[in-house]
Amino acid sequence: MIVLMISLMQYALAYELDVNTFSNYLDVQNRHLHLEWLLNMDKKYINATSSYRFQVVGRSINKITLDIYKLNIYSTYLQNGLSLPHTIDNPYEDSDQGSRLNIQLDKTYYKGQYIELSIKYSIDSRSRSISFMTKEQTSTKTMPYIFSQCEDANCRALAPLQDTPSVKQTYTATVIFKDTEAADVFMSADESKEEFQVLHRPQDQAGFTWKYKYFIQKVPIPSYLIAIVAGNIKKVPTSTGGRTFLVSEPDKIEAYTAELKEMEQFMQAIEQYIGPYTWGTYTLVIQPASFPIGGMENPLLTFANPTIMTGTGSGLDVTIHEMAHSWFGNTITCVNWANMWINEGFTVFLERKASYFHYQIPDDIKLNAIIGNTSMYQDMLGFGLNSNFSSLHPDTTGLNPDDSFSKIPYEKGYQFLSYLESIVGEADFQSMLRAYLVQYKYQSIDQQEFQNFLLRYLYEKQVDDYSTKRYKILENWNKWVYSPGLPPVILDFSTPKLAEAYDYTNAYITADGQQPTKWQSYFTFLHSQKQVFLEDLFKQAQNNLLKINVINQMDKDLKLTEEKDFELKFRWFRAILTAGDKTRFIQISDFLGSVGRGKMVYPVYRALNQLDHDFAVQTFKTHEAFYHPIAKNNIKNILGLKENIIQ
Repeated sequence: MIVLMISLMQYALAYELDVNTFSNYLDVQNRHLHLEWLLNMDKKYINATSSYRFQVVGRSINKITLDIYKLNIYSTYLQNGLSLPHTIDNPYEDSDQGSRLNIQLDKTYYKGQYIELSIKYSIDSRSRSISFMTKEQTSTKTMPYIFSQCEDANCRALAPLQDTPSVKQTYTATVIFKDTEAADVFMSADESKEEFQVLHRPQDQAGFTWKYKYFIQKVPIPSYLIAIVAGNIKKVPTSTGGRTFLVSEPDKIEAYTAELKEMEQFMQAIEQYIGPYTWGTYTLVIQPASFPIGGMENPLLTFANPTIMTGTGSGLDVTIHEMAHSWFGNTITCVNWANMWINEGFTVFLERKASYFHYQIPDDIKLNAIIGNTSMYQDMLGFGLNSNFSSLHPDTTGLNPDDSFSKIPYEKGYQFLSYLESIVGEADFQSMLRAYLVQYKYQSIDQQEFQNFLLRYLYEKQVDDYSTKRYKILENWNKWVYSPGLPPVILDFSTPKLAEAYDYTNAYITADGQQPTKWQSYFTFLHSQKQVFLEDLFKQAQNNLLKINVINQMDKDLKLTEEKDFELKFRWFRAILTAGDKTRFIQISDFLGSVGRGKMVYPVYRALNQLDHDFAVQTFKTHEAFYHPIAKNNIKNILGLKENIIQ
């Protein structure tokens, strides 16, 4: 019995700490959050009250500390109205992690007791989680627009929170808005049939009507998955089955719906590998072009950049990836951002399994792994191959965890899982993942707990040759997770399609400005093959092998400057700028003013800045108002205009 108790205590204390929260989440944890937001979208302002139901999980507490970032805090008080004193301090003066809100309680509370309190505050345009857009920045240009983006640790700019993936809570919300500023509002929650009590009801005024919407999220989620979008938007179903929906501005909705007609089939492909979708419905929001990332997996309200909508379906891998987060990331979550691969590596693994089931093109899966590996290696070089940021366990103590954001947790995590699958066997690995989801449903865990579960599962299932498999799993585990740089085991993703893409590049290089004999092969390439070709073209430019006459002939043949697919277009612009081409600056400036997705604009700005710093700065200043705050800060950093970086 004593041995069992010690074992359980070690288990309870095993999970890693989150170094990126100032909250005392080890002592007290929020179980339910209620938000009341009054939107003033034209003035870029939100009046807010947040209410909490905390439970003491440590021995005792007499204060609660929460994460905040540039919020205006007015008052803190218990549910009975008793005012509570509060202070604000900055544990890291030179960090971009925000501040700590310290709330002094009225007495000492003990383990198991609940504390219900509220905070009155406001959000303004300094927020890095809310993007306030003018109506001129939207497609329909009729109403202002707002959307949130909280991952990694940016939800502290949305509300005072325990801004850590370690803590999951249910939430409800009341959103009050003017009918002249938004046609509709959606959150990462179901719409509630019940109307909640409104604490601060605004007075009616001439010229507009206040509208009310109520939301409820019954599944406990981490703070970074709280999300909102409001503006001239509408919601429509995308396919048969009644589970998948689209939200967008109305002028785009018909074209988007047509391209997303297979969303239900995407869902079924994922379910075929991993098991049933448990969240009810699935809604995809196609955001305005300034949305800074490809997609964000907010439950019931996934956000996506419009660059995924190419008209051909070639960008819909992002949709499958974000859907896959419903299992990995949203159902099972990393305990801290050092374990981000627990979210992203697993999701890429599931995305590629589902893509194979849906499209049945194994070469495409291999090529996407190669493209991902290339992006991962470029990020490693950016950090330094010996930096712990190039490991699967980056240390962001005292830093904003966004500073370590890269493709590494996605692709190195995917390769690690593929390596483990090669040891365990495909069928047993699939069964293990299904059992893993059941075991840790709606929990947050770290990589050590995953290792413990994997070995325990294989032992209990009495898999063949368990001892050998256990040895192979443990042999390189710590190297995979903690060692910086390239993985300890290099996986083979080779395919004849890869050689075809490389041969195509060489054909143009050796033709030296003439048209190669098989130049039309490009139009029969897989989309992933085209990306590999353009990545190889960038390498040729880095090695000073891409000449201007070759660029001109390629563009004449392939019309790459006119390309509508931004996945291909940004790679083309990066390559030709690296080669020294200054003849397409106007088209490049137009491109940089039409997309805010960091994956696409950052590489082009880097190449442009190296070629012509003054024009790069001029281009940025021309389009600065268009960019999301996250993208704006990163571009400033690239151009040497700002020291701090936010990914």
